[in-house]
Amino acid sequence: MSETQIEIDNVNAYYIGNHALKNISVRIPKKQITAIIGPSGCGKSTLLKCMNRLIDLTDGITYSGKILIDNEDVFDRKTDIVNIRKKMGLLAQKPIPLPMSIYDNIAYGPKIHGLSKKPDLDAIVEKYLKLVGLWEEVKDRLNSPASQLSIGQQQRLCLARGLAVEPEIILCDEPTSALDPVSSQHIEQQLLKLKKDYTIVIVTHNIHQAMRLADYVVHLYLGELVEHGPANEVFENPKEERTRAYINGTFFADFKVDSELNLKGNACPFNFVYAKQALHTMEEGKILKVIVDDPLAVTEVPRGMEADGHKILNVKQINKTDWQIVIQK
Repeated sequence: MSETQIEIDNVNAYYIGNHALKNISVRIPKKQITAIIGPSGCGKSTLLKCMNRLIDLTDGITYSGKILIDNEDVFDRKTDIVNIRKKMGLLAQKPIPLPMSIYDNIAYGPKIHGLSKKPDLDAIVEKYLKLVGLWEEVKDRLNSPASQLSIGQQQRLCLARGLAVEPEIILCDEPTSALDPVSSQHIEQQLLKLKKDYTIVIVTHNIHQAMRLADYVVHLYLGELVEHGPANEVFENPKEERTRAYINGTFFADFKVDSELNLKGNACPFNFVYAKQALHTMEEGKILKVIVDDPLAVTEVPRGMEADGHKILNVKQINKTDWQIVIQK
């Protein structure tokens, strides 16, 4: 294994009444892409948020253990969180451009950290827009509102904005789940190029995306670390049966589905609303399988269902456009 960038040691996290992460210990390699995989609700995003302490913004959260970055413990209350977060660019599920121009979105971070000369800012804006493959598309409208960009362009803009403060690490939380296939491909291609200079950690529901991108894999299930290792070893010869079943999409094949709902052609939030209505007519403990083709539904339906107290048993891509979400009332 290559040099370690992030060392996670015996990390536990608790929401009110829920042990979300259970004694997680793993080393994230430097200048590689590490994919954190597992079904919805298994703790993937929680672990990612622990790395830059965004977990602190979650009500009712407590955590313990150590996460070392450059031998500095992120969880130590003496740690400068601003400095830690400067080392980590974050690419969220849904792009959130700042309510300002394309130019100012990129220049914002460097300005906060003391850079004020326009020639320097101009160079930074051009450099990072080129790095994410966006410069040629926007160079003639840098003063236009960032909100006018397409959602795929906005996601690349957010990636450039994060890179402009020169982090060491890029954290990606389902970065393509809200994007169309072409925009998703753009983001994946940029991540593959960036790994020569950055350590990248990506949370993904999409097992095929993990196979395309990952050098190293971390498999979580119900807050536990099931397996981790080089991607070729985990995908081709997993040591754990749960990992093999998850990769093959057969993890919950033995569960009897009581009702099936085809929501193809619907967009969020209607996917969630219709699934919720279907569950309302079912008895406690019964299982509903939902088929969706809206990428946003892959993350938002499971999250909404879990917030309503239901259990997500399986999230699985079944072809190029469709996903199944298995929910237990």
